[in-house]
Amino acid sequence: MLLPFLHLFNDGYLAAMPLILPFATEEFNLSLGLVGLLGSLLSFSGIVLAIPAGVASSRFGSVKILSAAVLCYSLGFLLLGLAGGLIAVTLAFLLGSIAFGVFHPVAFSAVAKSSSGSELGRKMGVFAATGDIGRIAFATAVTFIIGLTSWRTTSIIYGAVAFVLFLICFFVSIKTSKRVVGDISQKKNKQDFSILKKARFALANAASLVDSFANASLFIFIPFLLAFRGIETSFIGMFTSIFFVGNLLGKIIMGRLTDKIGKERLFICCEISIFVSLVALALTPSSIIISCLALILGFFTKGTVPITSTMIAESVSKDDFEAAYSINSLSTSVANTVAPLFFGVLADFLGVQAIFFACGVAALCSTVPVMVILGRKKG
Repeated sequence: MLLPFLHLFNDGYLAAMPLILPFATEEFNLSLGLVGLLGSLLSFSGIVLAIPAGVASSRFGSVKILSAAVLCYSLGFLLLGLAGGLIAVTLAFLLGSIAFGVFHPVAFSAVAKSSSGSELGRKMGVFAATGDIGRIAFATAVTFIIGLTSWRTTSIIYGAVAFVLFLICFFVSIKTSKRVVGDISQKKNKQDFSILKKARFALANAASLVDSFANASLFIFIPFLLAFRGIETSFIGMFTSIFFVGNLLGKIIMGRLTDKIGKERLFICCEISIFVSLVALALTPSSIIISCLALILGFFTKGTVPITSTMIAESVSKDDFEAAYSINSLSTSVANTVAPLFFGVLADFLGVQAIFFACGVAALCSTVPVMVILGRKKG
């Protein structure tokens, strides 16, 4: 139970931190360029820290590393609440970035280690879905608390709560250093990155990378498409909510289907559905159809998470999970960082609709490595 709760906390705090920025910006008179830089700093850490996080998890155990991530969130929010200027705000976001960068490769590896093959997809789906619950809960709470108090008080409250959670995790790690806590294994293995030579892992990782590239920018650019279509601003909030509901359902349902249906065929069906939905979204002017597509897109774009996570796990041995998920986290972080820039430039030349056609094509391209996996199985 500890691991899903930590995922809820991690993704929730990651979503909450940028929401404090508008209030801090007003006090410190930060430019929108600096705001964008601080926001991008949160996701960039995955490129730098994915591999070291996996190595550290193998050496010290996953509970200790995840506890350190919680401590970073605590210090980040406390520093943000006490910040006197841009330097302190930047350091606060850097601490949040470190926490985010180490969490996912360590946590997904721990889930895979604690799951049998027959239930791996379901556990991956439930684990991934808890992150969405955290985003909704903590993001909603942060603005509510700010309204009742102030952004500084809210930051300090969040930091204090995180510190209490860190103490709990710390004492749990001490008592269970030689056992398994919930879903988190403490076994220490030496990482072996020779898995890069394994064809099945390389193909599964490539599919995950291209899938992330295709889906990473959608949430950023969908509001611009709706504005281009003349949709009222108030509708964008409803679209966002529907999209998040689809995310939650997709991870849970697809996680269960992953255990019952062939992973590769299920992934291909998801990507084809994403392609069709994106083309329809780019072309339709109807708000009703757009609402339906929001649910469908949310469902399939995040429904691939438990599928790709399971494919990664089954492409290597259990002792290689830390290395596998570290490499995969690095790959998807690169895709998530490059995609917005690439599609933004594309839109400058061809218009906002071109983004969704291009993302659809990328989704179809992600099926190529999976088709190769299927071919190798048949061969």
